Amino acid sequence: MQQLIWLVAIAGALVALAFAIGALIATVRKKSLSAGAFAVALIASLLILAFGVRHNVVLIAGDIVAWIVAMRILKATTRNKDHASDIVRLSATHMVLLAGTFLFVIPFAWLVSTSLKSDDEQAVFPPVWIPTQQVLVHSVKRPDGTPGRLSTMKDGKEVVEFEELPSGDIKVAPLLPDGSVDKANVITSTRSELTKVRRIEPRWLNYVEALMYLPPDTYYGWTFLKNSLILTVLSVLGTVLSSSMVAYSFARLRWPGREGWFKVMLATMMIPGAVTLMPQFLIFRSLGWIDSLRPLWVPAFFGSAFNIFLLRQFFLGIPNELEDAAKIDGCGPFTTYWKVMLPQVKPALAAIAIMAVLAAWNNFQGPLIYLTSPEQMPMAYGLQLYQQDHAGEPGLMMAASTMVVLPIVVLFFFSQRYFIEGVSLSGLGGR
Repeated sequence: MQQLIWLVAIAGALVALAFAIGALIATVRKKSLSAGAFAVALIASLLILAFGVRHNVVLIAGDIVAWIVAMRILKATTRNKDHASDIVRLSATHMVLLAGTFLFVIPFAWLVSTSLKSDDEQAVFPPVWIPTQQVLVHSVKRPDGTPGRLSTMKDGKEVVEFEELPSGDIKVAPLLPDGSVDKANVITSTRSELTKVRRIEPRWLNYVEALMYLPPDTYYGWTFLKNSLILTVLSVLGTVLSSSMVAYSFARLRWPGREGWFKVMLATMMIPGAVTLMPQFLIFRSLGWIDSLRPLWVPAFFGSAFNIFLLRQFFLGIPNELEDAAKIDGCGPFTTYWKVMLPQVKPALAAIAIMAVLAAWNNFQGPLIYLTSPEQMPMAYGLQLYQQDHAGEPGLMMAASTMVVLPIVVLFFFSQRYFIEGVSLSGLGGR
């Protein structure tokens, strides 16, 4: 019963928050500073109430009061009930979208956060989101030459760790005001008796070590990067050129059996990739392409059924008058395709190019099947090998993963508008 009451209280808090945010939006649109300040105070009070109150009945009462106040503000700052309902619906939609965005960002945030943590923070529970490091005392040197580390005893006294004994105990000495240690009062302490003094400081050295631990014969990862770039560029060129040419033929040219062959091409989308895996391998082996990059990019120049279908829909949406004008000007089929049709389908080409980049950059199965030499491996396969060697070092593993993922994240960040536009227009020719 208590769980049900808490569920009702939380749901009521979310509803009241949606109305309060709607009230704030209405006050901003009306440019009412006093009502806006009151709405901000209402939202802050509701958040404090939701996170600070431990009694569900009190929370429910606070939700009701916040809802009534938000309704009063909405009534005073909107034209009618329909206007108020639209604003509340808008605020609720944005709350849901922000919550979904937060959930999707958590894995990437955890990846970056872990890649910047020191070893003693990797397995801490509850987990640490903001990386910290133990404060170093550079005036004191440990036997290995590294600076001493600042800690506190149970009585609050600050001490410097300057030597770890084979038994696991630690030699510490009190810290003097001038930054040195009182060597006359050196004591031996256990780790449980010490609390590390930490400060917010990401460990960027994880990225340097992640690169330095790569095999030297790969030039510390540059070989993996070069192979990935070659595969990505060639795959994008092959996919865009071949798919657009075939789609243009199916959409704008008239030739015997066109509709029938288009249906056959669509039927190939129903064939699982595992069925064609062995025939492809035998073909490439007979050509002598095993342990080379050619099996990974040459198939891109033979088109893709999905990409051909997508581009065909765009080509069909282009007015016939453009093609007729090109013919009057003396353009042949290829010139019309290159100079008239392709510029009209730029959103679709951008979407296909982005998907081709993702597929080529993240391709792991292909290199696993066709490649055996380390100098031929792309970054996806190199990351798997790195995981086998450094699975027990999550900081280095996450740093290497971040470096592999970061180019794709940056690419999508700058090109997401073209990707969404290309997928959503679906045949409008970018107009």
